Amino acid sequence: MFEQGRSILRRSLPLLGTLYLVYLALQPPPVRYVGIACLAVLTPFLLGWVAGNVFGVGPWAGD
Repeated sequence: MFEQGRSILRRSLPLLGTLYLVYLALQPPPVRYVGIACLAVLTPFLLGWVAGNVFGVGPWAGD
């Protein structure tokens, strides 16, 4: 049961991190600038993660 919980947390961590960065981007400056800059850098990685987990392509594809 502990392994299943860890697996769910491990798979959802990129999504939770992205939601936190969106939250930061919606805050007043200067935090807004940090959130936007981080989202600009990490968006290609998020798209690759989604493609791997949803469509099964790329380096994040399951076995």
